[in-house]
Amino acid sequence: MGRKIAEFRRAKNLTQKELAEKSGISKSYLKKIEEGHYKRPHVKTLAIIADTLEVELKKLLGEE
Repeated sequence: MGRKIAEFRRAKNLTQKELAEKSGISKSYLKKIEEGHYKRPHVKTLAIIADTLEVELKKLLGEE
């Protein structure tokens, strides 16, 4: 899932810092999610990230 977030973030030409600021989460937390340190981040956090990246949550979860 972390790799998917990073892929979508890069596709939007956003840095981790920019995505973190736009989504209201800390850069360190986002970095840890992308690196796979958090295997199951809270679904609300993932929904916020998906909304910020303008992708469906199920795409981040690899369900599509």
